[in-house]
Amino acid sequence: MMKSVPVNRARDGQSVQGRIPVQPSSKDIQFKIGQVFQGKVVHAKAHGLIHVASGGKTLKAHTWVPLEEGKSYSFQVRAVFPRIELKVAGEDAPNQMTAGKLWLSGLKERLQFVTLLQDLASSSSSKTLRSLLPLLLYKGPGQEDAAWLFRSLLNSGIFWENKVFRYLLLDRLPESVATLPEDDLKGILLRLKMEMKHSASQSRDTQDAMDRIDRLLAFLEKNQTLNLNTLREDWGWYWFIPGADRREFLHGELFGRKEEGEELHRLHMNLSFSRLGEIHVDCVLQERRVSISLQVTGERIARFLEENIRLLEKGMEKQGLVIARLACEAVPDGSPFNPFSAGKSPSALMDMVI
Repeated sequence: MMKSVPVNRARDGQSVQGRIPVQPSSKDIQFKIGQVFQGKVVHAKAHGLIHVASGGKTLKAHTWVPLEEGKSYSFQVRAVFPRIELKVAGEDAPNQMTAGKLWLSGLKERLQFVTLLQDLASSSSSKTLRSLLPLLLYKGPGQEDAAWLFRSLLNSGIFWENKVFRYLLLDRLPESVATLPEDDLKGILLRLKMEMKHSASQSRDTQDAMDRIDRLLAFLEKNQTLNLNTLREDWGWYWFIPGADRREFLHGELFGRKEEGEELHRLHMNLSFSRLGEIHVDCVLQERRVSISLQVTGERIARFLEENIRLLEKGMEKQGLVIARLACEAVPDGSPFNPFSAGKSPSALMDMVI
């Protein structure tokens, strides 16, 4: 169990705990990673600015979660350099699961998604589901990858509730919603589940299929929640791209957002290949100028990409893009991709920064 360490300074041998200086200051405060201390929110200002009193000091901080003025909280130190980063600990911690936690909790399901979906498509009698697979599972480079990505996103199940809402706005009967799932994974799974639930046959195969459906629905709904949180935490859209050919492309993950008030688009991708391993791509696109950074695990793969990087340049130039920067670097083996690592979106990692 983590031991609580109060922030307490002594002056002339006397404790100054409880006496709050007039001006907030974080000077001379020495925290340790993992340290837990009590602090009281004495002022809550606009735009997340707060003053927290602890150990005779008043700290000026910025919070990404709602903290009540006049209430005391337990804070855990998550980082001390280059700035002090805190999480709210204990019962008072915000119960809103962050995008980072949701992403980590769904790792196992993402790895199993393709197998579950293919098994369900082969075992069920749904022609609609089988015909949808080419729009959901990426097979490899094609002539219209951008168009495929767009269609795949629309058919992925993320927008199912939005489609139903728009459909009902057209003054159609609720029963006609059953005609919607022709091109939506979540809709197809919901209809299949209902058909199996009311079928006369409740064989072992039917039960196994219903179990796959429940697991796939749970995966899709977690991704829907993850998208709400990534948007709230200023990450943009999150999208999981499953691969159809397990011998080549395994899966990919994508974060994309447009900067407010600017013609600037940011894209973060992690692509997993059976032979190349993981390739992380950071891309910034401003009008037709593009900057790309590739990160791979291992020097050998980095050298291979550098030797063939001109092919990537030609491909982008063929699309009318102007390359401002194109770089490739190796990161240590055993360093798995984590889109919520430090230096990207601070609100995904912490509740408060001093």
